[in-house]
Amino acid sequence: MEFLKKATYRFLIINLFLFLVVVKAQTQEISLPRSSSLNFIFISDHGRNGYNHQREVGKMMGEVADKAGIQFIVTGGDNFQTAGVQSVQDPLWWTSFESIYDNPSTMVEWYPALGNHDHRGNIQAQVDYSNISRRWKMQAPYYTMVKTKNDVSLRLIILDTYSIITGISNPDKRYTLKEAQKQVHWVDSILTAEKEDWVVIVGHHPVYSAHPSRQNTKELVQYLNPVMNRHNVDFFVGAHDHIFQHLKDPASKIDYFVNTAGSEVRDTASNSMTQFTASSPGFSIITATKAELAMYFINIDGKPIYKYIRKKPQ
Repeated sequence: MEFLKKATYRFLIINLFLFLVVVKAQTQEISLPRSSSLNFIFISDHGRNGYNHQREVGKMMGEVADKAGIQFIVTGGDNFQTAGVQSVQDPLWWTSFESIYDNPSTMVEWYPALGNHDHRGNIQAQVDYSNISRRWKMQAPYYTMVKTKNDVSLRLIILDTYSIITGISNPDKRYTLKEAQKQVHWVDSILTAEKEDWVVIVGHHPVYSAHPSRQNTKELVQYLNPVMNRHNVDFFVGAHDHIFQHLKDPASKIDYFVNTAGSEVRDTASNSMTQFTASSPGFSIITATKAELAMYFINIDGKPIYKYIRKKPQ
């Protein structure tokens, strides 16, 4: 009997200790990344003339960019809702971009992707604005670059997922199957040659999603995902769903992320692949060192609400 009492006591003490460890881990504040790392912001689904929290998120993004020493900014598309821009003189350039992201810390290079709402307008105008703006750097509807800091290198591949999806499932004269396949083959060729420490692929539409009305993007799952898996891509970062998501496929080594909206958000959702999900206007920070690639989800108050670290295999 005395033995059972002691065993029960030890069991209770151990479980109390584990409970306190879990509570501490859940409540411990997440710090922003150090400015010495290669840090950049990812924002998406944001262009709403300053409304639906866009202005508030833009202000907070400037403050966070200053604290974290952001080197550049990447967008996940839907830069101008709900119908893109019509020309390089469109007033939306001022009301949805220039006047919103006016903090000196956001006067860095912006590398935009195109979203479905951007395709309702003149996508060439978004490319051509690169010849006018010192910070808007859209080289083409899809493009790649390498970013370095100190001893770390990161390959960014920015896709035009709307063209892939439409070209495969609903082709017409503008969006053809040939062009969709060309873009996927281009990704394959880039990944075959790349030698950087990390690879991050960006596209407006997520590969996987727990959102009940959006769900997985079947065209990307079927055509793009095998290419990414074959080349051991590190992060795929999508948008479109207006909620934060981190998902893992048991059959893949890739970390799949969905950025929230920089303006209007939707209700959160989860499924068996969900590692984390949250609903808040905000943005993400991706940070790289030689040994680690990390994702931070930042809410409208500028607080990191989730941090995930991917480590290099030893």
